[in-house]
This record gives sequence, structure tokens and C-alpha cells, in this order.
Amino acid sequence: MDRFTQPARFAAALAGLALALTIAGTFLPFFRIEQAMGAGSGESMHNVLRAWRIDYAFPGQPEQTSPGPPLGLPLVLASVLLLAALVLTVRQAATGRPLAAARRTTLVAAAFLAGAVCTIAVQGAGNLFEDGAPLTVTTVLAGLWLLFAAVLVAAGAAALTHRAAAASRPEWADPTVAYADTTTPPSGVAITVLPPEDD
Repeated sequence: MDRFTQPARFAAALAGLALALTIAGTFLPFFRIEQAMGAGSGESMHNVLRAWRIDYAFPGQPEQTSPGPPLGLPLVLASVLLLAALVLTVRQAATGRPLAAARRTTLVAAAFLAGAVCTIAVQGAGNLFEDGAPLTVTTVLAGLWLLFAAVLVAAGAAALTHRAAAASRPEWADPTVAYADTTTPPSGVAITVLPPEDD
């Protein structure tokens, strides 16, 4: 296994793992927000923020569902980009040749996923700064933790695709080879000598 193949295979594996984590995180809840009904009442209502809806319940009542902000939409787009990155990195590893499209797509997918996850995190963290924050408790749930992990894995895939490309460069890209001492011809400069022309 050469210097290019191993990072390329790891990049493909990480791209697939990031895609799986993103899809799994989309189906799980992101935040649970509990808000006390009043000081000393001991009762609280809770909201559970998901990709496409909000589940909420008041004391003594069954849980209900209402449409929420479409947080799942950027995650779907990020999944599509990660799928494209997976296909390109697998092709890159299979052919043994670096692909600029694989590097760019993996980087764009990782950056877009990071932006989508930051948007979701801000959506939940906003509850910490509302009036009456001491009566509100926000808990990060499994969906957001999986998305955080997906961002880290996607960043690792992007880094490995660039490392694989660097490993595939010819030896003259290595400074120790490029600046190695070589024998100098008597003229001091290498001159190309053409064969004599026939008249």
C-alpha cells in the first residue's frame, strides 16, 4: 500500500461514517427544554426540538406535536454533499489517482455540515439567554451529539483527502530531494545539444 492509497481509503471510510452519523442524528431529538410553570410550583412544561417538529407537553396533559423550524433541510443538503464526497473518495481510492473533485467536495460537505450544526446549536442555545433563564433548563440530546461527531469526522475526511493528494506528488516536491546536491556540468549550465540537421 503506497503513500497515497492508505490516506485515500481512510478518507473514504471517514466520509461514509460522517454520512451515517448525519443521517442518524437527523432522526433523533436535538434538545429538551424544560421550563418551570412558576416559582415553587414544582411543575414544568417541556419541549423537545427535532429536525422537523417540536414535541411539547404541559403538566397533566399528553404530549403533542407541532411543526417547528425546518432544521432538517440543511441536514438533508449536507447528507447529499457527504454522499457525493463518499462516492468521489471511494473512486479516488479505487483508481489510486488523486481527484481534485474529491478534495473540494469533501471540504465543502464538511464546511456545510458544520454550518448546519452550528445553526441547530444556536437555535437551542438561544433559550439560555431568554428572560427567566433560571427557570429554564436546556439539555443536549443524542441527535445533536451525533451531529457534533459527524462534523469532526467530516473534517477528518477533508484533511485526509488533502493529505492523500500531497502524498501522491512526485519526489521533486520533497524539499530534501529538490535541493539535493547534483553534479554540475563543466559549462556550469546544462545545455541541450540537438542532432545535426541533414542538408
